[in-house]
Amino acid sequence: MDFAEQVAVVTGAARGLGLAVAAMLARRGARVCLFDLDRPELERVTQRLRQEGLDVFALHGDTAVEEDVAALRGELEHSAGGRLDVLVNNAGGWRQGQLRDISLSDWDWTFRTNVTGPFLTTRALVDLMIGRRYGRIVNVASADAHRAKPKLPHYAAAKAAVVSLTKSLAEEMAPHQVLVNAVSPGTMATEGATQQPWFAERIKQIPLGRPAEPDDIAELILFLASARNRFVVGETVIASGGMLMI
Repeated sequence: MDFAEQVAVVTGAARGLGLAVAAMLARRGARVCLFDLDRPELERVTQRLRQEGLDVFALHGDTAVEEDVAALRGELEHSAGGRLDVLVNNAGGWRQGQLRDISLSDWDWTFRTNVTGPFLTTRALVDLMIGRRYGRIVNVASADAHRAKPKLPHYAAAKAAVVSLTKSLAEEMAPHQVLVNAVSPGTMATEGATQQPWFAERIKQIPLGRPAEPDDIAELILFLASARNRFVVGETVIASGGMLMI
């Protein structure tokens, strides 16, 4: 999968899956914009990738804030000549809680972070792809979108909305040769997940006997984001190590 001369944006790129995707795209030739809320970590990883000789640049911002997304559009026009080939909507997050414990603020934050962000970013940038009649958009959902999640109902609902949004965007964009898909990862060994008290117990539920490494999911995302993907449109690929078989 060669991304030479392509331009990519990865949101939530300062750590975990987003960082793995950004690094993998850059190592395969893309010029990559890393977009994230965590300015210190974003600057640190961007410097590290540049030390590898990779063509990356960073922008601090929130995908759920229109002004920040507009700044991202402006940065692409300034730093990449208004070109965009790949958009990976990875930024997201969760707040643990059962129904009775979830405040309206928690609910709103969860949907803004996981659904509003991909919507705003795609809306602001997709015409850069439409104008060239080429583009690949990959939204990061979750295995939790496809099953009951009583301790995270707001997160599961938000990720299910990402799956639905992916289908609608895919049908609208396909005639323009912009392919929109999603990936639903299962348990991943990210910094945030490995520190959770449920992590060790969750691994026992995975038939493969291990969690995904971020690179495992990044490889899948890169296929969907590449020119080698010519016919997968509007799909959500579940990668759960066998924990969720549909």
